[in-house]
Amino acid sequence: MPIRRTRFARPAALASCVALAALSAGAFAKDLPPSPDSAAKLQAFFATYLGKSAPATISPADPGFAVAFDLAALTEPFRTAGLTFDPATLKYRVVEQDDGLWRVEFANFPTMVAHLHMDEREQPIDGTETFSADGAKGQALIDPAIGFWRNVNGEIQNFKVEAKLSGVDEAFQFSGLKIDGTSQATGDGGVTATMTQTAPNAAFRFDADPGANKTAKPGDAPSADAQPYSATVKTGQLVANVKLDGLRTRPLLDLWAFFVAHPTRPELAANEAAFKSLVAAALASQAKAEETASVEKIAAQIPQGQITIDSAKFGASGALGPTGALGEHFEASGLTLPANLIPEPFKDFAPTEFAIGFRASGLDVASAVAEMIADMHLAGDGPVVSPADSAKIHAKLIGPDGIVVDIEPSHVAAPLLDLAFEGHFLYKGGKATGKLTVHMRNFDKTQAALKTLGPEVERKIAPMLAMAKGLAKTDGDGSLTWVGEVGPDGVMKVNGLPLGKSPL
Repeated sequence: MPIRRTRFARPAALASCVALAALSAGAFAKDLPPSPDSAAKLQAFFATYLGKSAPATISPADPGFAVAFDLAALTEPFRTAGLTFDPATLKYRVVEQDDGLWRVEFANFPTMVAHLHMDEREQPIDGTETFSADGAKGQALIDPAIGFWRNVNGEIQNFKVEAKLSGVDEAFQFSGLKIDGTSQATGDGGVTATMTQTAPNAAFRFDADPGANKTAKPGDAPSADAQPYSATVKTGQLVANVKLDGLRTRPLLDLWAFFVAHPTRPELAANEAAFKSLVAAALASQAKAEETASVEKIAAQIPQGQITIDSAKFGASGALGPTGALGEHFEASGLTLPANLIPEPFKDFAPTEFAIGFRASGLDVASAVAEMIADMHLAGDGPVVSPADSAKIHAKLIGPDGIVVDIEPSHVAAPLLDLAFEGHFLYKGGKATGKLTVHMRNFDKTQAALKTLGPEVERKIAPMLAMAKGLAKTDGDGSLTWVGEVGPDGVMKVNGLPLGKSPL
């Protein structure tokens, strides 16, 4: 039977289209010519995850198939939420290989224009966002057995987002963006994946005019002293790394397919038991995620002057399951602020570098998810989870052993300030216990500088400085240390001396 040009017409979600746009290539596998069997597989895939009348066109294009999506029709379901897209066509080449994998090639990124109109909010949004990419190309190798890509790579010579929204005009641009990632199955239905994104530079522009917000409600008119505000940011090299471990994609795809087959709340309510079962399976993952990012040579121009940073780093991590955790880390070096942003007497106390991080563990995500699923009620048009049940979910999130918060070794430095700290706290039964250790170098230098800020300042801070020094312990290198502790009785101690009840 000859392969026919097949047209689908049902709207579906933008996320599925974006997933195809990620892209990466396989090697050493043989491409299969287009066949009725391959066409049927693609049709079944789109019907399952985009809907039986998905707005896609499939045409033979040896090797494989040319696949095109109508962006405006694809995103039609978002119209009720106030989001629409102008017509645009997204094009791919999809090739089945003799090893069972599928190669997806991408060399077309049309300008996409999104319109937002959301007036049922405290702060209405009305405006347009435009996405454009020059020199975009890449490919992905998709493994149907794990429901994920095996590897992915791509590049964009210039990617730009421009937005004009409710008195705000902003633009964000990457140049020379490159993406490279790999993944492998873990054998238990999970996937481990890594992805690196790099760009030699980026730029951001932000302009706000409170008086131009035509969607503001009458009672939210800007104050008389509200002034237009502008800022620009330029950076050097950017690097971002993402790692996923134990991600179970199949239950997530099953849940997505269920949404596609039951797109309205009444339809979900009529199948509530099946829906809850799929949600439970999708959220039963023990997945872990880590993200790190670094930026070199940041220059930000604000009305008060220029802010520069030699380098900055950010990190975030999270884990699901009965021992869930999350953490964040920030650091920057070579920080300089505008001369007129900080009063002259205080400028040498402004940080020139810092590193701060924390990690919270002991979150019982599994119990919170189980409670959420039990408390969901889809019938009617009220909240899916009531406020009272939301409180129950929050309570279940705190595991039986409490939540442990670790403040990792952190540091803040300035010409007249050198401070390091770390801590460990346990939150359980509505109470916090633990300790915070603070080290300070050159305390006498900092103290002397504070005393030069004038008699009024000295009068206020002299007693505090004297008490701080009196409570401190002197280390071998001359730095001072304070160990603050909060015990089960709620009494706060500094280096063993009780100071009264803790506010925690």
